[in-house]
Amino acid sequence: MGWLDDLEMTRLFDEDSGYGKKYRFGELTEEMIERAEKTMGYPLPPSYRELLKMYNGGVIHEDLDESWLSVIYGIAEDPANGYGLEWAFENWKDEWEYPDIGIPFGETQSAGHDMYYMDFRSVAKNGEPRIVRIDNEMDNTVFYVAENLAEFLGMILRNEPIEERGLEE
Repeated sequence: MGWLDDLEMTRLFDEDSGYGKKYRFGELTEEMIERAEKTMGYPLPPSYRELLKMYNGGVIHEDLDESWLSVIYGIAEDPANGYGLEWAFENWKDEWEYPDIGIPFGETQSAGHDMYYMDFRSVAKNGEPRIVRIDNEMDNTVFYVAENLAEFLGMILRNEPIEERGLEE
């Protein structure tokens, strides 16, 4: 049984978006995964690996707008590709000064002013980190979003408002 089996993943991405094509990448290889993990210093959680093997990045369907999630990063063949995960990881950390607490996997409609992260400060025994949103405009305040990526994607696909709570750490 996969991490995302209970989710209707075909509804997540806007396959017809011309804008979204730059965020979609071809087949994901183990070599690409290993390279990304080495670059970031974090392992890709099992659920994210599963997602990327189904859909290696893309733009979220416009009907699913309640969370403000707009893009999920995929792994590009060229790590310097400005729309891929490795480039995004370095950009958000170095240029925008986001904290190095995990993997920034989800861009929001705010164009970088807040991001969804896999927070490796809290990882379940199954290797799944919690999901947080970091607000760069609020001194990188971290808000708890979900226990793991599968739970988060379920909320997105149900188009539920995301109920966040601040973290005191």
